[in-house]
Amino acid sequence: MSEQIITLRPTDNVVPAQAAQWQSRAMVIGIIGIVVCIIGAVTSLDQFLRGYLIAYMFWLGLSLGCLGLLMVQFLSGGFWGLCIRRVLEASSKCLPLMFVLFLPILFGRNHLYQWMNDPSLTEHNSWYLHTGGFGGWYARWIIYFAIWIGLAYVLNKRGDALDRPPVRDALPHFQGLSGLGLVLYSLTLSFAAVDWVMSLDPHWGSTIYGLIFLAGQGLSALAFSVVMLTVLTRYSPYREIIKPTQFHDLGKLMLAFVMLFAYFSFSQWLIIWAGNLPEEIGWYLNRIRGGWGIVALIIILFHFTLPFALLLSRERKRAGRRLIGIAIFLMFMRVVDIYWYVVPNFAHEHGHFYLSIWYVLVPLSLGGIWLTYFFYNFRQRPLLPLYDPQIPNFLHQGSGHGH
Repeated sequence: MSEQIITLRPTDNVVPAQAAQWQSRAMVIGIIGIVVCIIGAVTSLDQFLRGYLIAYMFWLGLSLGCLGLLMVQFLSGGFWGLCIRRVLEASSKCLPLMFVLFLPILFGRNHLYQWMNDPSLTEHNSWYLHTGGFGGWYARWIIYFAIWIGLAYVLNKRGDALDRPPVRDALPHFQGLSGLGLVLYSLTLSFAAVDWVMSLDPHWGSTIYGLIFLAGQGLSALAFSVVMLTVLTRYSPYREIIKPTQFHDLGKLMLAFVMLFAYFSFSQWLIIWAGNLPEEIGWYLNRIRGGWGIVALIIILFHFTLPFALLLSRERKRAGRRLIGIAIFLMFMRVVDIYWYVVPNFAHEHGHFYLSIWYVLVPLSLGGIWLTYFFYNFRQRPLLPLYDPQIPNFLHQGSGHGH
């Protein structure tokens, strides 16, 4: 049996036919979602745009998180990333779609970012918060996506070489590109988080803000990968190849990112609270007063405490059917966390809890669009890069003889 798996034929190395049905269902949700978004933009533009920003930051974060994990896997190796590489690649290839989906934010920018309407709001930081010139808000948007899409394109292009012979030792090239790419990804993500979320309040700032989003994106990407891997193990060849070891590795990484997110979030709060500066503390006061305090407590309990406790279990991490529930729940909590970051910035929500139906419908709508394109990308490639140097050992481990 070991030899049969090791010599897995290209004809067996295909995405399950059911993926076409998944794509069709996502497309239906996406089409309905487009209609919903049009209705929202016409009937309640301000609330729609806030819901759109929440949705956009989540689905963009999923694409970028998968790009980051893809570079980490190329840089460090490991079977944990080999079994989900196609998921990471297909997700990273959604970045051109996210570039286009930024247009509603671009056109509705004056409804979201008050500093664009009132220059006095940026009296002390106009060197950064401005829209004109090469270093302005518009130009930075182009630069961010040029870097992200460029990295995804090169990595996926080089990944194509691992689907066909002759086998070449391309690992040093992947590692060099991924090392540089991770630096660029971290920097551009930090600036993008400032531009698109933190600048909703032009008077407040945090130097660790981008790292919180980075940890959240990594967690979203791992959770989505666990969901996809669990689903794929229902079909051949993953049914025979994937073992509890792979789920255990992904579960450990999820636990690490849960702790990393909590560490960055707590560090930001501790530094600001210890500083005791009114203009900085006010940002947190608006998020712990009234109903917002309940949301903050929900994030503490269900974005960290409960997942942390559950992921300590070795047996739970090794069982995909048990791990998938935690993964789906963490993805939901990522949307809640972004909602908590975005909505209290607006004056009439300061200290007053507010939940619009558009904060729920728009993330689902964009999800249908994103998943449609994801499954399209996913179906274009073999399930495993058969000519990757790690594949023989990976399949040998999957046969039950590895360690």
